[in-house]
Amino acid sequence: MQFTATNDKTDAKVAIVIETPDKSEEIKGTGPKHLFLQGLAGCTGGAVLFLLQKMRTEMPSKFMVDVSGKLTTEHPMVFENIDITYRFEGNTDVETIKKAVKMSEEKYCGLTYMLSKVTELKIGILLNDKTIER
Repeated sequence: MQFTATNDKTDAKVAIVIETPDKSEEIKGTGPKHLFLQGLAGCTGGAVLFLLQKMRTEMPSKFMVDVSGKLTTEHPMVFENIDITYRFEGNTDVETIKKAVKMSEEKYCGLTYMLSKVTELKIGILLNDKTIER
């Protein structure tokens, strides 16, 4: 089963799939929990880029946010933990990156702030494929 979600801010439409016991249907959309994780990535990633610009630092040549979560096995199935990995490429200052990520988590991305109150967030930062210690 599938339905289309819209919002009051844009004309964007998102196909959301609800799995049914009948597996004969072809899946043509994103499940609500995956969509939630994508929203989290957009929220924190956008905040980090905004903060780096405000700090007038050299912007990364490439930036990605990987988000995944582990669901509980019992209903209601909730995320028992969520992994967020920030991947930067370029010459952006390490301390500035760490500050922007921390500010995103604690103030500028309401989703990471809210989720930190109810589940374990595992945060990783990579610069040019090397781990940055927090």
